Amino acid sequence: MRMLAKIRPYVLFAFTGWAAGCLTILGLGLIWPAIFPGLLRGEHNFSLGPAMFSILGVAALIASPATLIGGLVGGRLPKEGGQREQILMAILGGIFAAMPFGCAGLWVFSGW
Repeated sequence: MRMLAKIRPYVLFAFTGWAAGCLTILGLGLIWPAIFPGLLRGEHNFSLGPAMFSILGVAALIASPATLIGGLVGGRLPKEGGQREQILMAILGGIFAAMPFGCAGLWVFSGW
């Protein structure tokens, strides 16, 4: 039981970063045509290739290890601020770690 009490904050930070990273990739997927204008008619491209949700799922799956690490590192940065600041930094760490993978995953299917 003592070991679980020591691991609990690390798991909380990692999961918080992962959740924030997945939500970031979902947000990128919703504004995808505005960022990558090469995809003019999504229904045309998606009928020939994978569906949008499978693309977002693959991007989230690829970004998952980075978001877990980003949340863990981000949560451990502010030791003096308290748990609220640690959770906030875990969220930011997960978002910053997810952005390159999410953008790269969506860029591959953008039609460029």
